[in-house]
Amino acid sequence: MALSRPKQGFESPMGHKKETGFGLFLLRRLPRDRIRMSQIIPITDLEVISSLAKSRFDEFEIMRYMLVDNDDLSDSAIDALVDEIAAPIVAKINCMECANCCRSLQVSLTPSDAQRLADGLSIPFKDIVQELVDLEAGAKTDEWGVFRHCPCTLLKDKRCSVYAHRPESCRVYPTFTPDFRWTLEHTIAGASGCPIIYNVLDVFLARAQALGWA
Repeated sequence: MALSRPKQGFESPMGHKKETGFGLFLLRRLPRDRIRMSQIIPITDLEVISSLAKSRFDEFEIMRYMLVDNDDLSDSAIDALVDEIAAPIVAKINCMECANCCRSLQVSLTPSDAQRLADGLSIPFKDIVQELVDLEAGAKTDEWGVFRHCPCTLLKDKRCSVYAHRPESCRVYPTFTPDFRWTLEHTIAGASGCPIIYNVLDVFLARAQALGWA
């Protein structure tokens, strides 16, 4: 299942009842000198994540528009804050207890990815391409190829059976920087399906508001 495109534009969330994640709850109530990322407890329940991401879409979109329109903010400053926020959240979330990306996202592939899989599985390259890679579907999205099946056939009980040889797009997902604000539309679109993405957006929004960025 591909990520859906975010709605065009946004409606004012004024007057709407909105839920907030624990990270935002905590950051808004702690004095600035007591805010510590070690105190954040990420939300990992996928149903809760999906509900929160959808209910807070307008909040995240308004933040995106404000960041894009702020010429006084440098990309490096924004990216540095995102990296600071993301690192401890990534460390606290065990992707092997989730694996939702493996079950729901289309994975782009390169020839190098296919060769690494072939080497790891001791299967000829041409057989890997024939069995696992959809070149035609990849071409439609300007990619060399994509996995033929979703959920991924290499996923076994929430664990990647070829983890050491997994594709590059799997290795780097989710990616926030560089250019966080210029890729934020796609990041917001992925928030409903990824605990890491949602929690990073949740905490970043609170920090951006405290800094007067949003």
